[in-house]
Amino acid sequence: MSTRDLLSEFRFSLRILRRNPGFSAAAIVVLALGIGANTAIFSVVNAVLLRPLPFDDPSRIMQVWHTPPAQSFPGLTWFSVSPANYLDWRSQSSSFEQMAAYGFRSFTVGGKERPEAIQAAAVASDFFPLLRVQPLLGRTFAPDEDRPGQGHVVVLSYNFWGDHFASDRNVVGRTILLDGENYSIVGVMPETFRFPSWGKIWVPLAWTNETRAVRGNHNYGVIARLKKSVDIRRAQAELSAISTRLEQLYPEDDKGWGAIIIPLREQLVGDVRAALLVLLGAVAFVLLIACANVANLALAKTLARRKEIAIRTSLGATRFVVLRQILAETVLLSVAGGALGLFLARFGVTLIVKVLGDRIPAFMQITLDIPVLAFTLLLSVVAGVLAGLIPSVRFTRADVNEALKQGQTRGSSDARGGGTRRLLVVSEVALSLVLLIGAGLMIRSLWELRKVQPGVSRRSGCFLSRSPDAHPGPSRNRFRRRDRRSAAGRRRLAPALLHRRPPGSANVGST
Repeated sequence: MSTRDLLSEFRFSLRILRRNPGFSAAAIVVLALGIGANTAIFSVVNAVLLRPLPFDDPSRIMQVWHTPPAQSFPGLTWFSVSPANYLDWRSQSSSFEQMAAYGFRSFTVGGKERPEAIQAAAVASDFFPLLRVQPLLGRTFAPDEDRPGQGHVVVLSYNFWGDHFASDRNVVGRTILLDGENYSIVGVMPETFRFPSWGKIWVPLAWTNETRAVRGNHNYGVIARLKKSVDIRRAQAELSAISTRLEQLYPEDDKGWGAIIIPLREQLVGDVRAALLVLLGAVAFVLLIACANVANLALAKTLARRKEIAIRTSLGATRFVVLRQILAETVLLSVAGGALGLFLARFGVTLIVKVLGDRIPAFMQITLDIPVLAFTLLLSVVAGVLAGLIPSVRFTRADVNEALKQGQTRGSSDARGGGTRRLLVVSEVALSLVLLIGAGLMIRSLWELRKVQPGVSRRSGCFLSRSPDAHPGPSRNRFRRRDRRSAAGRRRLAPALLHRRPPGSANVGST
């Protein structure tokens, strides 16, 4: 079949569809809903599960956690890391090119006039080189800045740079007031870099010797880059062996504490993967229902043209030509539905992002990019073929002589067509029941979750934030000293206060 013949078929199909505007509009809207839902979900799946992380060779970047003692922390599979154990892992392991710790910090930006509380990430000097990310402006931290008294430097995130410095490209070298102290701005990260997601700025860890010796308090996350010749199982075995040695050397602090390695992508999207795949399966059922609906409409319309098709066949048109003609009509409808579905998908993406909220990492930009457009085009063609397959096969097997004798009267051919339509209706109802049952189970689960008691009373509660800049002169210094003492107490109690992800604390645990 030549390209000219194919274009001729599409032009002829377009003329037929123009003569049936009601049928065409109904089919396009139905397909647009199915294709639009699939496009919206796929755009999220593509950004979260398929698109590589915005780092160089991201498959070798790992998240390293402690595994806590089962007796003390039942149900938890990983836990945040203590400084001394991290330093031992880094010095004793040979499976990693680099290993870097990071933790949560909070600062008050500005002075007494316009103070603003922000969340920051305190990172080791190897943090940015490990991720192999280059700053948009300036530089990242030098090793000698990751020392006590030398850490008054800061790297800004792209959004913070835009919000507080109006995207001034001469910002490097300027100072910013954090907790009443001047920090020198040394760099600005690109817009795509948002790790950890809660960090608006980055400062050096600058651990003191006292902090570096701490084993009993677990307040930090750790990332590492595997060597190219090492797989994750070998690295896991090595860290487990190191953890066993540390347990023997420091039983008071490390008894029962192990190590676990998780690929960074899995760590970032692990808890949203199942939800996205369930949604993708659900909208696939929606598309199948739409295809069955359009197939039913196309079958009814084709039944009305059975004499025309019989005449074309008697004049020499092969069954393949008839099949191609019917498929060309449904593919045209489906492509038009895909174009409308792309428009609907924009609103669908916004809704999905709102529903999933912070379960999607902030740096994963969800857009209708070229892979999504290619998926939509492919889906449109496949949907058109599925919608036209049953009518086309049905009429390529029809008896030409019987169709010519019947003309426009209702006969056995029409009865058989009615049987096919009833089969399609049954299929639509069956698929709809599957979706309804799944939706009912999901609603029931959400309802049951609402009745779960968190163990604390949430009535008459409020959240208070304190700012040292609200205290004048000497009172401000006393406030800071008192706050540091209370922060030390909170770190000792931190294992009892677990967070799925900061901002509230650098202590992290997960089931």
